[in-house]
Amino acid sequence: MEEFLITEFYENMKNVHFGAYGIIDADSRIHTLGTDSKIIGRVFEMLAQPVLEEIAAAHGLILKTPESQTVYPDFVMMTDEASKEKIAIDIKTTYIDTAQSSIKFTLGSFGSYMRNNTKNIEYTYTDYTRHYVIGFVYKRNDAAQASRVYSYEDRTKIEFPYSNVRYFIQEKYKIAGDKPGSGNTENIGSFPTRIFQDLVDGNGPFSRLGADAFDLYWKHYPQYRAASKAYTSLDGFMDWFLQQETAPELLHEYNYEKIIENIRLFRGR
Repeated sequence: MEEFLITEFYENMKNVHFGAYGIIDADSRIHTLGTDSKIIGRVFEMLAQPVLEEIAAAHGLILKTPESQTVYPDFVMMTDEASKEKIAIDIKTTYIDTAQSSIKFTLGSFGSYMRNNTKNIEYTYTDYTRHYVIGFVYKRNDAAQASRVYSYEDRTKIEFPYSNVRYFIQEKYKIAGDKPGSGNTENIGSFPTRIFQDLVDGNGPFSRLGADAFDLYWKHYPQYRAASKAYTSLDGFMDWFLQQETAPELLHEYNYEKIIENIRLFRGR
């Protein structure tokens, strides 16, 4: 059921206006947002949610938001609660200073549900057949001020806190890199690129190795405080995988021989 999601998301997002003046109170006064990245990220999530609800409704699906804000994912698209073909959708935002800036995202934890199936996740990891990221990239407007108050009639005087908003939707494994999002957290980092179209097209290294290789890589990636580390790079992972006498453990069944074939194709052998 996931084939329609990318196409229809882009089509429906054409009607979304990204301008947000701020938060309106009961006296019709507008409180400006400022450039806090968490607040801006929440704005983009609110703008994307009605689009996802419209897509889900058009296909007779449910779009659910987990009750806890601290679990993965942001949205679940599914036929029903018992479905084993759920779609996970996460909203990610980042800002860049110039057109030449590297675009970086963190893509969720590799130290929890990818290892034990239930930690910090709505339902179980094996309930999902697809994992999508909707990414927003923007430029901050440093002239925008937080906590300024305007009357509703003066709303056009407010500086929007961001500009040049671009967005993409892609399967997580296709935009993942082989390094954590930061040095001291157990979060997956996106692959490094300065070219936005690379994210649209999903040109990350795992797009060639496959979703199962992505799961294996991050399930067995050494945790931050690990005393010994079998690998910390994609080359190291491929060497480690090929040296295993039996198929490394994964939460779901996978084609061991297919991954070996993909590694050899990736390395041009």
